[in-house]
Amino acid sequence: MSLINNLSKKWKFSKDVIEAFKKVYKNELEFALKALKTPGKKYYFRVNTLKANPNDVLKSLRNKGFQVEMDEKIPEALYIPVEGPFEIPVFSKYVVVDKFTGESVLQGAHVYAPGIINCKGIKTGDKITIVDELKQEVGSGIARMNESQILQFRKGLAVEVVYSKYRIPSFRETEEYKKGFIYPQSFPAILTSRILDPKPEEKILDVCCAPGGKLSHIIQLMENKGLVIGVDRNKKKIETTRKNLTRLNCKIATLIVHDSRYIDKDFPSLKVDKCLVDPPCSALGVTPKLFDFTSIKNILNSSNYQKQFIKAASKILKPNGILVYSVCTVTIEECEEIAKFAEDECSLKIETQNLLLGSPGLQLFSNAEKLQRFHPHIHGLGFFIAKFRKN
Repeated sequence: MSLINNLSKKWKFSKDVIEAFKKVYKNELEFALKALKTPGKKYYFRVNTLKANPNDVLKSLRNKGFQVEMDEKIPEALYIPVEGPFEIPVFSKYVVVDKFTGESVLQGAHVYAPGIINCKGIKTGDKITIVDELKQEVGSGIARMNESQILQFRKGLAVEVVYSKYRIPSFRETEEYKKGFIYPQSFPAILTSRILDPKPEEKILDVCCAPGGKLSHIIQLMENKGLVIGVDRNKKKIETTRKNLTRLNCKIATLIVHDSRYIDKDFPSLKVDKCLVDPPCSALGVTPKLFDFTSIKNILNSSNYQKQFIKAASKILKPNGILVYSVCTVTIEECEEIAKFAEDECSLKIETQNLLLGSPGLQLFSNAEKLQRFHPHIHGLGFFIAKFRKN
């Protein structure tokens, strides 16, 4: 137990997170925890082939000075190398930021007023070191607002980041982004839609569709032919999804504000060829992670929640239909145990995936090697993909 306590203090993760990782990584535990604190070596984004050609986008971004490469296996997946780690100069004045802001600053993003927790005595023009809530240094820069402006207005650029531990160039100001030619997305997320393998004229359901990353990729692979139903119970998230689909020229989506856990009961006549289940999870595979104090109770709650989506989705899948399940986490409870539940309780059978670019699933039961995992210390982030066919 002292080992767990020591690792918890050292890496700033709860004991429950350490225990969950230990079940998966055993002797490689500390390598995985260390990797979780840093971004991967490649930053991925997807070319929207409804609007642009991957080779044209590659050339255009290279002409703008970006070090862009094309993935060897998925042509619409492009990436740039992540630079770093760099040394951060430490100044006498500090700004404390929230976790999300800190993780963004770690990768080169500027600090905006809403992300600041404490900025006592800050004046415009001051050289500032940026720290998270646990006083971990993430970057340094120049204050562009003073303390009273930050606290009073709560909007605008507060600290221009000059030094960050890692650097990822921003694409959001490029013509390619504004015109909907590209969409930032992790490699396993891009891979997930490829494993679903949507075809033109199929009817496909995405049960947790916001903000529309995988949904838009599915439509792209269907060449805007067929029907894709995107469901999310949050009205604001559906509106964000709608805006993203419009920007990306996706025309075959029907968006529904609904709780997908009851979709089989509320839409009993709905039958689909394929279904994507990408539900909320503990997100313990997302990198970089400054700290995470998730409890085992939260992990188990996530697992039970995910089972409800799989069960409902399996009931509206046509016989012989395909269901793909994906989560950006690594816990056994949300990965292999969900796949076992799908086989035991939902008339689903684990299928071999058409693209195996990560690692096999943990050998906890037969066919588990057909599942696909991504590990922080091997692939730069944690992710899980399972493919099923309905019996």
